[in-house]
Amino acid sequence: TTVALGFYLDNQRVHVGDLTPMTDHAFQAWRTDTTNGLDSIMLAPTRQLVAELNQRARTHRLASLPDGAHPGREVRLADGCQASVGDNVITRTNDRRLRISRTDWVKNGDRWIIRQTSSRGDLHVRHSATGRLVTLPHDYVATSVELGYATTVHTAQGVSVDTMHGVSTGDETRQQ
Repeated sequence: TTVALGFYLDNQRVHVGDLTPMTDHAFQAWRTDTTNGLDSIMLAPTRQLVAELNQRARTHRLASLPDGAHPGREVRLADGCQASVGDNVITRTNDRRLRISRTDWVKNGDRWIIRQTSSRGDLHVRHSATGRLVTLPHDYVATSVELGYATTVHTAQGVSVDTMHGVSTGDETRQQ
């Protein structure tokens, strides 16, 4: 782990400063990457900071819609956030009943893009990595789906992306 940290320090990939500017820096770097077509995620040590980054990313996405475009029907997620067509979400519970293929199912940590919402709160989603489709029923959405632009370090285990931009407060545990 010392060698890895040395690599990041030597290549100017670690930036030190106050939390607010560092959060802004992580968001701007994420925004640049996603604008350039990369699959990117932001990591933060607390659920509060994750919620702030997720809301900021969604606000940015909605602001970038063409003039007059409306995001459509919104659905309340397990994290209390609203989501609509085009939003990135992450599933938080394994559910073998929600099949995406003969041998695969919805898993904790899977990332999805919302393609359609129903009046009941169901989400028709496309898997970010495989492109496979599934409908997440409203009861699963209400308990096990969150916005997926940012997540905690623990939630991100097993997530594969092109780039990651993290924020640390200095209070992280060794495991984080």
